[in-house]
Amino acid sequence: MTDIAALEARIARLEDINEIQNLMGRRAYLHSAGMNGLEFEQCWSRRDDVAFEAEDWGVWDGQDGITASYVNENPFPDGTPGLLIEHTLTTGVIEVAGDRETAKGVWISPGHETFPIVEGELPKAHWSWGRYSVDFVREDGCWRIWHLHVLTTFRTPYDQDWVDSAVNRPPYFPEKGTPMPGMTPPTRPVTFNQPYHPDLPPAYQPVPPEPYETWADVTSYTDPLPAKV
Repeated sequence: MTDIAALEARIARLEDINEIQNLMGRRAYLHSAGMNGLEFEQCWSRRDDVAFEAEDWGVWDGQDGITASYVNENPFPDGTPGLLIEHTLTTGVIEVAGDRETAKGVWISPGHETFPIVEGELPKAHWSWGRYSVDFVREDGCWRIWHLHVLTTFRTPYDQDWVDSAVNRPPYFPEKGTPMPGMTPPTRPVTFNQPYHPDLPPAYQPVPPEPYETWADVTSYTDPLPAKV
């Protein structure tokens, strides 16, 4: 590779990283407005093997599965009174494959949520800290979300500390492995989600991506973790 070709390749990879950062930022703004349908249209891959894993709920696979749960059956759709969601993006680590066809990225996400969960009561306010691990694919020259895995750091009512809520799960939270009422059940169980608990050590998850050449060299962030030996 000539010096000019090497420089062009470096610039292209920097442009890829910037586009992926913008994609995740755009997704965060749409999500904060409850506009999941527009988010899915503008930010997600059109491939059949897309996947969305939501904390301790499970994994939805495919266009139909994600559309049913995340868009059509979203319990808090666009325009829901009292809805407030902000999941910020920090400490990003992004690796673009050598062939520039796929990429992987992780972020820590401090945030807060306000949901009208219990009918007849004021909306429930929570601190919600988590982490994103995302696989990206290039389609028609643009980067799109391929597999999105949201992991829980802690989620707690704003007036309850996360140690207490780790031991005493709020009663209106869905049971682990179960989505909100009315949503299509996930197609697969949770692959990994270890929120804070006083009896557990911190987990090194998601593992930040390392440089790789092609998708064949890596696994999806929504694949089950390899068994420990």
